[in-house]
Amino acid sequence: MPLVALGSLEQLAAINVLSDPGSVGGPVVVPQAAQIVLSWSLESGKVAHNVLYGRYTGAFAGTAAQAEAIRAALTTGGAWTALAAFFSTTNFLSGVTIRNVNIANQAIIASTGPSTPGTSASAAQPNEVAVCVTLRSALTGPQNRGRMYIPGWATNALGAGNVVAAAAVSALQTWVNGIPGILTAQGYTLVIGQVARQAYTGSTGTQHPARVANSNVAVTQLLVRDNHWDSMRRRGLK
Repeated sequence: MPLVALGSLEQLAAINVLSDPGSVGGPVVVPQAAQIVLSWSLESGKVAHNVLYGRYTGAFAGTAAQAEAIRAALTTGGAWTALAAFFSTTNFLSGVTIRNVNIANQAIIASTGPSTPGTSASAAQPNEVAVCVTLRSALTGPQNRGRMYIPGWATNALGAGNVVAAAAVSALQTWVNGIPGILTAQGYTLVIGQVARQAYTGSTGTQHPARVANSNVAVTQLLVRDNHWDSMRRRGLK
């Protein structure tokens, strides 16, 4: 067996591809913004969340009545009726919360109305099954867009070939189109909430500059880009 001199070997550093070298620890702080969370109660008892950011002007004026108005607007009217027909009766949009993130560690303000179930008589799909909605802005780059994964689907939302049925895609698109106006009615502009990030060098040597927290990037479009099912594994039964 040939011998190799240890001095000729080069040590390799392990890279954790799941780590985020630009992340800054601590609570979320986004100037002049509120975190607006849609909560879903799933059949298993687990809770799923869609986190949105709304920019406000002046002093924060969030109230339970405001959160309830958002919840009620999301779960009434023709857009919700059409979408709920593809959600199982064992899955619910259970509430909306608002939290001021202009400064750290502020209280959560919750809606006061009841949970609203789907209306499909079909069986529920697995908890982790979701449809992705892309939040776009007028700017490019990953930091200037967002995603929300909508859960709660029943099997009647399945189309041929195991894709999302065209009617379900259309219903979801119509429903999310209404979200910016619902928030505007309560004094919020839907934005991409950008937390502070530290400067770092990427694995390929790219220099990424530091970023200050801001709420300057307005969402211009919510888009269901395709009819493919997505999976949020942490919502599953394991």
